[in-house]
Amino acid sequence: MSIIHDNHFGFDALCSDIANLDKDIELVAVLNHKGRVIEIKTREEGIDKALTIQKREMFFMQCVLQTSMNRDHDDEFGKVKSSILERERFTTLSFEFANYVILVVSRPSLNPIQLKNNILEKMNSIRKVELVQ
Repeated sequence: MSIIHDNHFGFDALCSDIANLDKDIELVAVLNHKGRVIEIKTREEGIDKALTIQKREMFFMQCVLQTSMNRDHDDEFGKVKSSILERERFTTLSFEFANYVILVVSRPSLNPIQLKNNILEKMNSIRKVELVQ
């Protein structure tokens, strides 16, 4: 299935829907294959304010690189549905969506498995709408 996405094709709504799942979600970003931001939603005083522009770009590139490296083992283990990284102060979740990576950063107070399931639900509802069109 080949779906063309751009910042005018639902990413704004998808980021908003994910960000609105919980007040502890700090950042939702859609990243291209080079780690560049296609769409982003952040909280006013969230993690995005704590990162310099350079650190933020490096963080996004790292997330995309990790997603890309995970594909190296798709033949042996199957495709990665999502990835969860828990740190002391933040939890990051990443998802492949067509040729993009959706990155979600939340405070650790959220249950990462429940959050992952809720995000996948939102993503699947977007995919169903695209298939109908």
